[in-house]
Amino acid sequence: MPLISTPTPRRIHHRHPQPTRRGLAALGLVLALALLVGTFAIATGGRATQSRRHDLHHQSIALLESAIQTAQSLGEELESDLRLPVDEGAAVWIDVKVITSDDQPNQIEATLVRNNRPGMSIRRPQRGNS
Repeated sequence: MPLISTPTPRRIHHRHPQPTRRGLAALGLVLALALLVGTFAIATGGRATQSRRHDLHHQSIALLESAIQTAQSLGEELESDLRLPVDEGAAVWIDVKVITSDDQPNQIEATLVRNNRPGMSIRRPQRGNS
């Protein structure tokens, strides 16, 4: 019996199966790097914001201390509350007043006010008053 030759089935070759894998690997790498850069940017931005808040806090304390020194330089003339402007355009000022007490020496209180809303306050003993 003669052998009949049947054509062998052709193999289907995909042109380049590796580029798909390489593309997915590259996409994964890009996403990982984007996540890393984003995390770094958030951390750096958070530190910068915290540093600005810290500086503003210290500036506010320095302003209040200066207002108390100004009030202490008035001495006994400071009978009523004193309002010291910080920024008239932004409606920011410092209210300074003497706090009297029977059992404690007089104190001077300075309060930072923005838009008629009191904020940070500090108290110091009034000099020359026991």
